[in-house]
Amino acid sequence: MEKNEIIQISKKHPQAFKNMDLDLVDQFFTKNATKTGFMYDYESSKWTDVTTVGLSDFKNWVADYNKNDIMPNSEIKVQVLDLQEKIAIVKLEMDWAPNKKGCDYLFLIKEDRWLIDKILWQSIL
Repeated sequence: MEKNEIIQISKKHPQAFKNMDLDLVDQFFTKNATKTGFMYDYESSKWTDVTTVGLSDFKNWVADYNKNDIMPNSEIKVQVLDLQEKIAIVKLEMDWAPNKKGCDYLFLIKEDRWLIDKILWQSIL
């Protein structure tokens, strides 16, 4: 049961971006959530510098990312890598834009309920 709940909560991360839905962020992320990662710049064939955003900047990113409807309706692959009583680690792979895949590791914590606390991500070449 908890594994299915964690999978469904993990899918809220890309759904928030796809639908530009800040309510999903408010409901399924901790107040101190962060997202850290590396984006590949396909035009220059180089990796960008590491980027870390807190919840406020993350919400701005969610509100703006899919304004031009760049996120395809693709499969979201979710794999629970570890599940303990109070923590879980999930691997999420999907298309974030046409021909641009990403791999996100979500770190969830359970207090009263499961919430996404940290995201570590990178583009997939």
